[in-house]
Amino acid sequence: MSTAGKLRIGFVHPDLGIGGAERLVVDAAVAVQKLGHEVLVFTSRHDPSRCFEETRDGTLKVHVLGSSLPQRLPSPLPAMTILFSLLRSLLLSFLIVTSTYLPAPAGFANPLSRLAPFDVFFVDQQSVCVPFLRFFLGTRVVFYCHFPDKLLSGGWEVDMDTKGEGRVQVGVKGRGLARRIYRWPVDKLEEWTTGQSDVILSNSQFTSRVYARSFPSLAKRKPRVVYPCIDVSAYKAIDRKGKGKEKATEEDGVSLTASDRPTLISLNRYEAKKNIHLAIRSFAQVLDASPHLRLVLAGGYDNSLEDNLHTLWSLRTLAESLNLTHHTLSSAKAAPPDPDVQVLFVLNFSTAQRTHLLTQPSTVALLYTPANEHFGIVPVEAMACGLPVLAANSGGPTESIVDLETTSSSSEQVTVGNDAGTGLLRSPKPAEWAPAIRQLLSLSSAQRQAIKQAGMDRVAENFSSEKLGKEVEEACRQALTMGDVHGQMGDKLIWAGTGLMAFAALNLSILLWFYGGAPAG
Repeated sequence: MSTAGKLRIGFVHPDLGIGGAERLVVDAAVAVQKLGHEVLVFTSRHDPSRCFEETRDGTLKVHVLGSSLPQRLPSPLPAMTILFSLLRSLLLSFLIVTSTYLPAPAGFANPLSRLAPFDVFFVDQQSVCVPFLRFFLGTRVVFYCHFPDKLLSGGWEVDMDTKGEGRVQVGVKGRGLARRIYRWPVDKLEEWTTGQSDVILSNSQFTSRVYARSFPSLAKRKPRVVYPCIDVSAYKAIDRKGKGKEKATEEDGVSLTASDRPTLISLNRYEAKKNIHLAIRSFAQVLDASPHLRLVLAGGYDNSLEDNLHTLWSLRTLAESLNLTHHTLSSAKAAPPDPDVQVLFVLNFSTAQRTHLLTQPSTVALLYTPANEHFGIVPVEAMACGLPVLAANSGGPTESIVDLETTSSSSEQVTVGNDAGTGLLRSPKPAEWAPAIRQLLSLSSAQRQAIKQAGMDRVAENFSSEKLGKEVEEACRQALTMGDVHGQMGDKLIWAGTGLMAFAALNLSILLWFYGGAPAG
C-alpha cells in the first residue's frame, strides 16, 4: 500500500441514522472524497426515510450488509441489546472480509463479492471490528472516538472540572452486581479493541480526557482531537421567492415551522440524556416578560426505540403541566400547527426545516441542553448561521462556544466585550437558564451583528469541512506509515483474532438458525 497519492478508504459505521455520530461520519467521508480519494461506506442499517441526504442521493456509495440480524432481543431480555450490537458489527466486518477475498457464501445475499482491497479503514462507534479487519485483511485502521460505550450504558458518572486543566473523574454509581458482571467483559472488550487501532482520534479535548480516564491501558495513547465539521453552504437562508422554490418549501415542510414570532430553537434527538426538559422549564419562566415567544423542539425520532417514545411523552406531559400549548409535527406533510402554539415538537425534521429554523430572522437563539456532551455539532451549526447559543457549561460546548462578557452579575444586558463572543455557558438549571434567555432576548442589533460575525469566523477557522478532510486524510496516511500489519502482530493477536472469528461464527450460526434467515446485503 502506498502512503502517497489516491487512497481507497472504507468507512464502517453501524447505523446511518441522523444523529451527531452519523453526521460526523458522513461529513468525514464526503470531505476526503472531495480530496480525490475513493470512499465506500459500510453499515448494518440504513433507512432512506431516516438518514442524511448524502447517503441516499448518490454522493456517497453506501453498502448495507447483515441488516437481517435483529438489533435486540424482544422483551424480557432487553439487556442483550449490547451483545446483538456487537454481533451485528462483527457480521458487518465478516461480510466485508468475505467480499474482499471470497465469493458470496451460499445463502448469503451479499452483492459485494470480490471487493478491491482497501488502504485503510475508518471505524467509529463500535471498536469490536477493529482487530477483525486488521488481522484478516491486513489493513490499517483509524478509530474515531465519539464517547466510550461503557459510559453510555448507564450507571457511570462523569464529573469534569471545567476550570484549569479540565480534570475528569469517572465512576460507577447505582449498578447492581449482576449488571457489573454482565458489563465487565463487554467493557474490557471495548478497551482492548479500541487499543488495537493504529491511529485513535476523538471529537473533543473533553472526550479525549474521558477516554484516558475510562480506559487505563489507553492513557498513554490519548486520542488526538479532530473536531467535527459542518458544510457552511448547507446553512444558507432559504429564498422563498419564485414558484419552484415555494413548491420545494412546501414539500420539505418549511411552511409548517415558519413563523414571524420570536423563536427559541432546540435541535436534539428525543433522548432522555439530552435533557430537553430544561428548555421547556426555562422557556416557561420567561413567558411573563415575552408572551409572544415560542419554542421549537426538533430532532431525530425513532418510534421503535423506547427511549424516544418515553422522552417525547414526558416532554408533552411537562408542557401540559406548565399550561403550555403544544403541537407535534410527525412529517413534512402533517397538519399545520395553530399560529399561537407555544411549544412545537418536530420529529425527524428535514434538511430544509433545519436550515430554515437556524436562519429565519425570527429565531433569536439556540438552546443546547445536554450536559457533558461529547462535542455537540448543533452549537457549531448555530454559530455558522450567526445565532447566539445558550449551552450547558460542560463537555464539548466549552470548546466550541466562547462565552460572552456581562456588564454585571445583576444586569440582564449582555455586552460583547470582544469579537470572539458567540454565546453563553451556564449550569444546566432553569434558575440560571431563564435569566440567560432574557439576556439573549435583550441583545441590541449591534450586539447581535457582533455575535453573528464572531460565530461565523470561529466556524470557518476551526470547524470547516476542508479542515476535517485534511485531518482525516493525515490520520489515514499516518496509519499507512506503520508498515505491514501482519509483520507487527504477535502470537497473542493471531490467537485473539482466530478466537474472535470462531466466537462470531458460532454465535451467528445459532442466531441465524434461531431466526430462520440469512444475512442480507
